[in-house]
Amino acid sequence: MTLPAWHAAVRWTGASLAAIAWASGALFALYILAFYGGALLDGATGQGNASEQAPRIWDPATLRASIGIGMHLLAGTVLLLLGPIQLIAPLRARWPKLHRWSGRIYASAAILAGAGGLVFIVAKGTIGGTAMDIAFAIYGLALILAAGNAVRHARARRFDAHRAWAIRLFALVIGSWLYRIEYTAWRVFAGGLGHTATFDGPFDTAMLYFFFVPNLLLAEAFLRARKSGAGWAQATAVLAMAGTAVALAVLTYLLTLRAWGPPIAARLFGA
Repeated sequence: MTLPAWHAAVRWTGASLAAIAWASGALFALYILAFYGGALLDGATGQGNASEQAPRIWDPATLRASIGIGMHLLAGTVLLLLGPIQLIAPLRARWPKLHRWSGRIYASAAILAGAGGLVFIVAKGTIGGTAMDIAFAIYGLALILAAGNAVRHARARRFDAHRAWAIRLFALVIGSWLYRIEYTAWRVFAGGLGHTATFDGPFDTAMLYFFFVPNLLLAEAFLRARKSGAGWAQATAVLAMAGTAVALAVLTYLLTLRAWGPPIAARLFGA
């Protein structure tokens, strides 16, 4: 393939991955609203389970922690729904005001999600103890850093740097959703092997950073492939993104059938 063809392949593969991620994230956001939002409305706040990091999303004994995790979940839902819209070039070109305002909402939601998670960690601590506290705090701080840098470069009209940080932010944002996807998939397809109720098993330990570090590495590969003149770098990025997109599409389909679909149907249709 010629270099322009590789550039086009990188662009289209990246767009396809973002589209699949958005569709999957939107389904997961609907699940969060149906499951956790419905739990709050019903007053049945113990509906959550340990594998989804919210055994009780409202606990009067730890009000700050409850507010923090509530802010994290609500802002995270906004992020999942708005994220890919920020990356669509034709929308940016045709409706720049929409891009700017939705970008402000997106960045604000990222900061709120990160801050809410940090409040929860400080006020109550995660179920997995110190190791999980540290990993999740790093993730929350990374969200805030990426959002702040994306806004800072946009205001300074350094648009290449702005886009790079926006892509990094998107890669981080989907980490929270991937964490839950990976745990749900592991429970459904592997019976939760290596997972413990206190989140200190070998699978839990691996997941402390696996849910966001590989995303950042893939984002960096994409950013470098767009600039690189080397065919091997572009081919590597295309193969990595294409494989991730296919795996994500299959996993989303299976999880919708086995895990997300029933709670959504029950909330929407009383099934």
